[in-house]
Amino acid sequence: GLYTNVSIQKTGYVEVMPGQQIRYDFSGIGNNSTTSLTSFYWRDTLPTQAVRLDKLVTGTYNVPGNYKVVYKTNLHNYRTLADNLSTMKNYSLDASPAALGLASNEYVTDFMFVFGTVKAGFAQVDAPYIFCWTNSWLKDGYQFANRTDVGGLHSGQWIMATDRWVTTVYKPGVTKLPKTGY
Repeated sequence: GLYTNVSIQKTGYVEVMPGQQIRYDFSGIGNNSTTSLTSFYWRDTLPTQAVRLDKLVTGTYNVPGNYKVVYKTNLHNYRTLADNLSTMKNYSLDASPAALGLASNEYVTDFMFVFGTVKAGFAQVDAPYIFCWTNSWLKDGYQFANRTDVGGLHSGQWIMATDRWVTTVYKPGVTKLPKTGY
C-alpha cells in the first residue's frame, strides 16, 4: 500500500565555548515512502544569535542525480551556493562570509539542499555535516537550538520531518571556585 514518510536526525556539541568551532552532523536523511516525492529538500536553520556558518560537507546519496545548495541571509533571499552537484560525490563547500562575499552586517540564516524529485528509498549514504563558529560574545549558560527539516510533496501534500539540537555555552573561569584553607 501507499506509505509516505521522510526522516532526518541531527547531533552536535552538548557544550561549546564562545569563539569555538562547532560541528553538526546529520543522519537518516531520506524518503522512506513507497512512492516518489517532488520538491524534495533538506534545510538547516542556524541559530544566528549564536553561530556563523563556515563550511558545509554535502554527504552522498544512494540514487544518481544532481542537486543544488542554496542559502539565505538576513539581508537576501535564497542564492545559489553550488549547482549541478552529483549525489554520488562528497563536496566540501566553503560557506564562510568571505567566500560568499557577505557584507559586514550580513550572515547566513539557513541553507537548503534542493533535490527535486526523488524516488522511494532515496537516502543519504555518507552523512553530511557542517562547521560553524560560535559568536565570541556569548554568555556562560546561554542555550541555543539548531533546527533542521526535510520534506517533499506527494499529491500536493507536504510530507515533512524535523529535528533539533540544543547546545549550552560554557565559559571557563566564570564560575568562582569556593575558597579553601590553602
